[in-house]
Amino acid sequence: MDARRLILGDWTPLVRDGIDVLRIGLVVATLVALVAGNVGGALALGFATVLALLARIINLPRPYDAGFVLVLTLHAVGEALGWYDSISWFDRVVHVVLPCLVAPVLYIGLARLDVLPDPRDETHARHYTGMAIVVFCLGMAVGGLWEIVEFTSDGTFDTALSEGNSDTVGDLVADAVGSLLGALLLVAWAVWGWGSVRRITGVNTYEDADA
Repeated sequence: MDARRLILGDWTPLVRDGIDVLRIGLVVATLVALVAGNVGGALALGFATVLALLARIINLPRPYDAGFVLVLTLHAVGEALGWYDSISWFDRVVHVVLPCLVAPVLYIGLARLDVLPDPRDETHARHYTGMAIVVFCLGMAVGGLWEIVEFTSDGTFDTALSEGNSDTVGDLVADAVGSLLGALLLVAWAVWGWGSVRRITGVNTYEDADA
């Protein structure tokens, strides 16, 4: 195995690269949390594992695949280890990073379903603007839905996910920053003409825009 393949992946059909190793790590962490009796952590890790496996099936471009799995891992591990409570700034960081990386992935997923234009499609400035607006709105939708989940959970199960109005507004501001960064990231991706699927190392020099 040469250095290029070692770094970029396509090692074997089962374990393609380091991103798949991270997916395996999520599976192991979920089982460990279950054995340890950390039900909440196991649920968070299990949900992250499912999403990470779905991302593998979708065959995302490597940078987005890696970013998506990493941010899922960050969130799930933070939930399992109680970092949201023990580290004051952790929640804000996740609220920036998560929409930044998840919103473009949602856009790419919708593009793969032909609901939205593929990032590689021939486009103009107004289309880049539309793409940025859609990605921003997707990120804010994810953030807003999560705040609804927190509010509902606190009222129904007497949890303490939300720490009040200031916390909610702060989270939404962080979501807005992350969504904007994600929008700019995908526009840059589109300007460079990169598609929505994973490249095969050493085979397709130009990334195919079709699945």
